[in-house]
Amino acid sequence: MTSERATEFKVWYRPQFISNVCHICKTAPGNESLTCPGCGLVSYCSQRHLEEDEDDHEDICDALKGVVELLGTKRAHDKAYLLGPDQWREFRLGVANLCSKQLGRPLMPWETEVCLYPPHCATCHKFCTATERCLECHSISWCSSQHKPKQHSEHCRQLTLMRQILQRKVHVIKAPQLNGVPADMNSLFSEGGDVVTFSLLTEIATSPLTILQHLTNSESASVHIIGPEPHFEANNLSKWEIFLFNLLPSVLSLTLNFVGPEIGPLPPRKINKNGRTLNFTFHQVLYHDFISKGCVSIPSLICALNPGLYRSQGFDGQDSWQDTIDAMFKHTDVPVLVTAYTKKRNWYGPRTNQKPSAQSKNDRRTKSQPILQLETTNELCIGRLQSRHFQKCILYCPHRLIGIGITCIKNCYLWHDD
Repeated sequence: MTSERATEFKVWYRPQFISNVCHICKTAPGNESLTCPGCGLVSYCSQRHLEEDEDDHEDICDALKGVVELLGTKRAHDKAYLLGPDQWREFRLGVANLCSKQLGRPLMPWETEVCLYPPHCATCHKFCTATERCLECHSISWCSSQHKPKQHSEHCRQLTLMRQILQRKVHVIKAPQLNGVPADMNSLFSEGGDVVTFSLLTEIATSPLTILQHLTNSESASVHIIGPEPHFEANNLSKWEIFLFNLLPSVLSLTLNFVGPEIGPLPPRKINKNGRTLNFTFHQVLYHDFISKGCVSIPSLICALNPGLYRSQGFDGQDSWQDTIDAMFKHTDVPVLVTAYTKKRNWYGPRTNQKPSAQSKNDRRTKSQPILQLETTNELCIGRLQSRHFQKCILYCPHRLIGIGITCIKNCYLWHDD
């Protein structure tokens, strides 16, 4: 398959809930604003938008009313008043689980967000919709001036940008014309651009540009990308050409191997350009199973982009990371690149700092001493900051574009033998 360079990137969105703003258009509260009379959690800017959402909202509304009846309260979150941080988190997870049981199915992401982020006081968790709220992001409320969160200013700009992205819903972004390797993410910010488009572009460019920093510039190179997702690493494939292949002019052949159970049975693809070749292969298996076949050539670089090593469960509820980590460090001369969701490095500690299994001979590699920390100059980190606490059901992750949030890759670690 031969392909010409794409000049546009496509952006997809899913429904997302933000308390205090219209669930349909994400506009700020106005004179005609109202909330659902059933559950009291979802806001609308007008009667028209409330009626437009009735069919989609019906299931979660009925489930929440069932929870109210079960708890014997007026609203689903009333018993959360004055709970501590851990108890508040567990209570909201409990509400989501009860709603799921009421419906007899897993909640959709936006339904889960209704349960996790109700309109409440950020300090005492008192449920009320007529509270004071931040007039910038509209995401944070407080029942009195004494309960206004002191640290909200640190996140307000990010939450405001998230709402702007959901409100604008830019579906197409023109690919930038690059004359060389960008000095930083800000150099992608073209004249006349805006922060919404720029933020979406950084989400598209961050993976190939991160790999670019660590890929040896040789005639032939291959990269193993572990645990790719269809809506992150494997969508807008032209980004790999624009932000990686085109910036490695001396590489005549580059092969990107996407390996993971979520990638789907996709056919291989090839881009031929001026005597140079970019290959894409897709393997719907766990990485250690992929390596165990024995017919895989040694890669130039192995990378796992935001793999979530801190989670106790991986794909299909199983914990297969130890086998995958052993496979990642099988070849002592191949660098391994792992990126993190946020700056909290210790999320990876239990995995990367543990001693290897008895069968493993890669003691130094699995101890994972970082020799390089790479931080982009872009400080955008958009999303539900609270969601980092909901490890069981929700992730704070850049690649869920209009999910919990988006960001440039903040921390990258490159490990190899001393």
